[in-house]
This record gives sequence, C-alpha cells and structure tokens, in this order.
Amino acid sequence: MKLSATSALHIALVAFSCLAAAVTRASDASILLVRPSETDPAIKTFDLPHRIYLRSTATAGPDAPALLRNQLLLWIPGTASPAAGKGKAKATQTTSSEPPPDADSPAANTAGREGSEAFCQLAARLGYHVISLRYPNDRSASAARLDEDPAEFERFRMAIIVGGTSKYITIPRIESIEHRLIKLLQYLASARPGENWNQFLNADGTIRWEAIAVAGQSQGGGHAMLIGLHHRVARVIATGAPKDYNLKLDAPAAWLTRESATPKSRFFTFNHLQDRQAATWPQQLANLRALQLDAFGSFVIVESAEPPYRHSRMLATNYPGGTLTSQEAHTTVISFRNAAIFEPVWRYMLSEPVE
Repeated sequence: MKLSATSALHIALVAFSCLAAAVTRASDASILLVRPSETDPAIKTFDLPHRIYLRSTATAGPDAPALLRNQLLLWIPGTASPAAGKGKAKATQTTSSEPPPDADSPAANTAGREGSEAFCQLAARLGYHVISLRYPNDRSASAARLDEDPAEFERFRMAIIVGGTSKYITIPRIESIEHRLIKLLQYLASARPGENWNQFLNADGTIRWEAIAVAGQSQGGGHAMLIGLHHRVARVIATGAPKDYNLKLDAPAAWLTRESATPKSRFFTFNHLQDRQAATWPQQLANLRALQLDAFGSFVIVESAEPPYRHSRMLATNYPGGTLTSQEAHTTVISFRNAAIFEPVWRYMLSEPVE
C-alpha cells in the first residue's frame, strides 16, 4: 500500500539511540522526535517531542538541498492546549485582566502547528539546521491585553523565554525556552556528532544566538521577536504576530519600542488582513510600526506583488478572499494546505539577504 505524503509525516520508522527518540520520514526531510525529558530528566512538563528536521540525502536534481548555511532555524510554535503538556509549570492566573474572546487561543493555532511542518521542511532544504521546540505554551501573552502596566507583556514572555514570574504565569528556569534549547543542542551534539549541532553553543554552554534564525507563529512569533530584541540573531521571522497590543492603553506593548540587539533589516513578518486574534489589522500595523519595520517600506499584499516583495519586512495577505473567521485568517499564513501558495513568501523571509 502506497502512503500519502501527509500520512508519512506521522509514521515512526525507527528508534533513535537508547533513549528511544523516533525518526519519521517526510517527503522532504526526516524528522527526529526527542522528548524534552530525554535531554534533561529535570524537565517535567510540556513533554511532547521536539521536532528536528534532518536534511534530505538527495544530492542532485531540482530538489537537492542547498549548501549548509551553518545557521539554526529555531521554530517556536503558538499557544497549545493545556492538556498537551501532561502537567504544567506553575501558572498564576487572575480574573481582572482576562483577554476578550478574540484573543490568541489553542484552537486558532492547531492549523498553524500543522503548517509549520512545510515551513520547517523548506528551511531544511534551504540549508538550515531546523528545530521546532516544545515549551510551556498553554497560556497566551494576550492575558496582559487589559493590564495597566505596559511592561507586563514583556514580563510574561521573558518568564517563558528564560524563566521567571509575571502577574499571569510563573515558569521555572528548567522549563524555559532557553534551558530546553541548550539541553536539546547538547543532546544532539553528543548523539549526532557528524551534524555539527555544537556550533550553536558557545564554549561556556550558552546559546550562540548570532548563528540562529528565530521564527514562530502567533505567540511563538512574539517570542521570536523579543528574543531578537534582546540578542543579536541571524534573522527573525514572525507569522501571525506580533500580537501584543494593550487595549487598556490603546497602544502597542512597551517592549516593541525597546532598543534592538538585532538590526531591524533582519526582521520579517507575515500577517492576514482579517486576523483579529488578540489584535485587529490596524492594531497589528501599529505594532509593526512601533518596531520601525516601516523603515523598509510600507506593507505589501503578497497577492499583488512578486518576490522580493519590494524588500518589505511587513508582508500581508487576504487569501483566499471573501469573509474568513478570525481563527481561519490567523493560521492561513502558515497553513499546510497553503504551502504551495505561500512557499515564495516563506522562501523570501528565510533567504532574503540581510545586513
């Protein structure tokens, strides 16, 4: 029986090492599955596998992989169901600042997580090492939308990125994005030495951010952008993001205007005009202008332009036209079913030359 490409994405073929990490075969790349707890037994929550996209062995023809870039594409998914973690890092919640119904939600990001398969496979073909990271993501940063403190969005995100506490969530350092990435890179460097994963770590064991392109959908895109502001990275790609707009103050989150360690020419965004998850399009545009991405030209509707889209860092779409629900629009930009349509956009964001 011949399997479809979609079915092949979900079939485990072999066990990897004594730690039982599974490998699956997709049409463009092998996918290595490694649970966070396999990299560090101290990690106890959100233990669904990280996904590592291994390059195709093809060496000729139009589908041959590009030369290695010696850069890691770190994909950070959006908000997921609380049940996905099978146990959660401690989260402190309040009721006074709960987000409105249109806020970022797990249901809105299911299609986005599926779509990241195609995006990550493309990145692997373009020569990146590729990791899709599992992390504590059952609560959205939109919890701070009605907070009177304009800095609360950043505290929320930094708690997840490095570990810490905000009004809405507490994440131990061991469960944070940074710790999980360090432990996964150490694991891969030891288990697969021929693939040079240790090039993404400094000699002291910290992350070598300048060799990493940080990308993500929805909440993950916001994390990617904030990491790019705090660290000089290879590039930043955000789809369906950044969504941090403060309704109480009617203004973008304070962190969007902070000084950036990464040149703004390395930031790329792709959003849908009908996406109202946590921010309407006018609010989204205000966020992008707060980031000063309009310094590279106005936003470009991709249906009306060709790559390189006037070199804009603010790409948008209204595909497929008509009226969409906010959730449909939110995931359209990274949906698996739109991979062929938006591959030129994704390719541009992954490979446009940057300073």
